[in-house]
Amino acid sequence: MSLNDKLNVVIKNYSRTQYPILEDGIRRYFQDELARIEAAIGSVANAAVQVAEDEPSVPQKGMVRYAVSPWNPLGNGYEGLVVYNGTTWTAV
Repeated sequence: MSLNDKLNVVIKNYSRTQYPILEDGIRRYFQDELARIEAAIGSVANAAVQVAEDEPSVPQKGMVRYAVSPWNPLGNGYEGLVVYNGTTWTAV
């Protein structure tokens, strides 16, 4: 079963594609490459441990955050590393 990047934290790799031969394809090539670079960087940023005082708007399985007040993901005043297991946040 493959991982779904909408539900799970998945880091996307970036690899350059072949440069187009036709002059007309250059604009589209750069747009596509920049979009792929943006997606790759965004996936790394989303997967990185971040300090958070609010729950992410769209938590994904595998997401790790350092929870600080006022966010109380465990319901017991815990401040520290938490991971999202797909349904709830748990302490690391």
